[in-house]
Amino acid sequence: MTGSERDALMQFLREMIQTKPRIYDETAAKLIADAFSTQPYAAYLLTQRVLQLQAAQKPEASATVDFSEFLSPQATHWGEAVGEVQPLEPSKPTGPRKISMEEKGLKFIGRNSKIIWLVIFAAFALVLLIQ
Repeated sequence: MTGSERDALMQFLREMIQTKPRIYDETAAKLIADAFSTQPYAAYLLTQRVLQLQAAQKPEASATVDFSEFLSPQATHWGEAVGEVQPLEPSKPTGPRKISMEEKGLKFIGRNSKIIWLVIFAAFALVLLIQ
């Protein structure tokens, strides 16, 4: 996956997470759920297809973006069955991975859990002594 493909995917996923349907059709939801339970790659394929169609609708924007791996038109031939899925080798990281504040917080708590519990116990004991 190229950097520009990753950026396009992350933007799409952020927008999808924030979106709620205005109209929810139970019949459509059941048909979609049935298809997803049958096809293990359904979420991947639909996300890829939507992003490819979005790029095709905006040729001026996609002309400057490198869509050569995940969003390549040859990545998936829509409607065709293949015998075996060939996973790509993950790309080698080019630099240090950016860690979110949540990950930093969880790592801090994991590394310092004994001290944290000691402080909580000491504060609780101090409250009991003062009363």
